[in-house]
Amino acid sequence: MVSQGLPATSPARGLGALLAAGLAALLASGCCVAPLALALLGVSGAWIGQLRVLEPWSPWLLGGALGALGLAAWQIYRRPAPGDAACTLDDPACGQTRRGLRRWFWVVALLTAVPLLLPLVAPWFY
Repeated sequence: MVSQGLPATSPARGLGALLAAGLAALLASGCCVAPLALALLGVSGAWIGQLRVLEPWSPWLLGGALGALGLAAWQIYRRPAPGDAACTLDDPACGQTRRGLRRWFWVVALLTAVPLLLPLVAPWFY
């Protein structure tokens, strides 16, 4: 799958899947984590209760986030075929782009882990 018109061997491959995973993780945590985070930041209002509308969709969004993370990991960490390389491994721009994408991959993975682990940790606080 080619994301956003980039060639399959581009150093920025996986960016589309990474963005989809991040968006799905944010939406999945919208029902439970977001109201808590907003309250901790001092944001309040009756509209925060409306975020519970996303709760039935949370398992589907988490599944989508995990699937997109898997696709992003495959695209980011996979080594290009020898004749396929859009850039050589010693190219500094290629290396910087790949390192940046790998860092963002782990940030999004942690963001996805929060709504997954919250139901396991929540009983400790109540």
